[in-house]
Amino acid sequence: MHTRRHALQALALAPAAGVLGGAPQRACAQGAAPGPAEISAADAQRDLRILKRALTELHPGLLRYTTLAQIDADFAAATAAVASGSSRAQMVLLAAQLSASLHCGHTWVSPYNQRQDVVDGVFKRADKLPLTLRWVEGRVLVTGSSAAPVTAGSELLAIDQRPMTAIRDALLPLLRADGLHEGARGKALSQLDSGPNGGAMDRLFPLMYTPQGGRYTLTLRECGSADPRSVSVMATTTAERDKTSPAPSSAWAFRVDGDTGILTLPTFAFWRSDFKPEAYLQQTFEALRGVPFLIIDQRDNEGGDDAIGRAVLSHLLRAPLQGPGFRVESAYERVPYVLARYLDTWDFGFFDRTGQVTKGPGRNWLLPDQPGARIEPVAAPYAGRSVVLIGPQNSSAGFLLARDIQRSGAATLLGQPSGGNLRGLNGGQLCWINLPASGVGVDIPLVAAYAKDNPPDAGVQPDVAVAPRWADAVAGVDTAMQAARRLIAGWR
Repeated sequence: MHTRRHALQALALAPAAGVLGGAPQRACAQGAAPGPAEISAADAQRDLRILKRALTELHPGLLRYTTLAQIDADFAAATAAVASGSSRAQMVLLAAQLSASLHCGHTWVSPYNQRQDVVDGVFKRADKLPLTLRWVEGRVLVTGSSAAPVTAGSELLAIDQRPMTAIRDALLPLLRADGLHEGARGKALSQLDSGPNGGAMDRLFPLMYTPQGGRYTLTLRECGSADPRSVSVMATTTAERDKTSPAPSSAWAFRVDGDTGILTLPTFAFWRSDFKPEAYLQQTFEALRGVPFLIIDQRDNEGGDDAIGRAVLSHLLRAPLQGPGFRVESAYERVPYVLARYLDTWDFGFFDRTGQVTKGPGRNWLLPDQPGARIEPVAAPYAGRSVVLIGPQNSSAGFLLARDIQRSGAATLLGQPSGGNLRGLNGGQLCWINLPASGVGVDIPLVAAYAKDNPPDAGVQPDVAVAPRWADAVAGVDTAMQAARRLIAGWR
């Protein structure tokens, strides 16, 4: 509790360029870079009051993992942090930390819902590392580089003499996850990786630790070398870097390798897309007839449309599956006008629940209970044996598919504990608030599902636990995929 409040206070204390000193809290204090005061103290503090009111009056899962007293203390610290004014960068950091303190995977400073001045003035700045990164066993692997002195396969040990472990610990309180369990921590840490569901090293790290004279000094250990070396590299934009280190594809893929099909499902989000996932699945499982084994890789699948996950499962089930029931809650009957003018969403009907809700015994309003979806198998389900690869990025619809596969026994789950939470998620209906002075946007879920059987604060545990290994990552070997192939070899 005290650590989070200290970190919020610390964001006010940093000069435009600081030096790391000691513990993670000091990393926040001396590394955060508020920059020039683009926003007056009065306006910045008003933004924080609006954000606090939005969270406390709209967020249905506000008190799942924290208390009103802690929220008051966090916002008091943030208010003190901008007593002399604020930059947009500092407001992004404060909003990220205040959002993450709710331990909700759908409450965050999403790069997709920012006002244009924040996009241009903060996220598109040329202050990014010219590297793509992956964290494995507590170490940082360079997976791509647009800077000539750095090669993929190197280990990144420090940035401007800041150890990577200290940078990790400083950023961790700003990263979203559902709950406090092992998989939730894994979900938060996965956001330090480069890729569609990560990118915290692009979005947040440069705001906390600005490059000196437009450059970073990197301490690296080359693959095969025992001795570290230091190199100076120019900071860049993500667009320039990604010309030589493109982001992984989010497209679905399928192939048959001998007697094993491999289906890769990195997302269930296809809004405004012409892609037809149900048709793709139908064609894929037709192609799998006579193929005795199947690996489904959904480790990168954070979520999207949970109906797609149910469609996947319908091809694996041999008998109907009844999903678990949930109590469904909203924080309001009608969104206050004073907040609505700052909000956006895809369906403004979310903002008026008149006649749809009844007052609950606590702070929330009750929507009709959700009985849980009944999933029927297709007429000709897959007849072979399946392995599904899961991991911490499975936190929304990806988590729900992992949960239902395990409940049904339709496949073996292999990998790492998932994100998400068996207690229920906040999501399904969302809005985002753009704070008027800073323009910083924060996603806020508007519906919360609460499990009725009081499950633990936990994600989905794999049936076969397999974590990535550093030696494999350096060699380009997929640890979990290799383990899945060994499992299938045993089945043969």
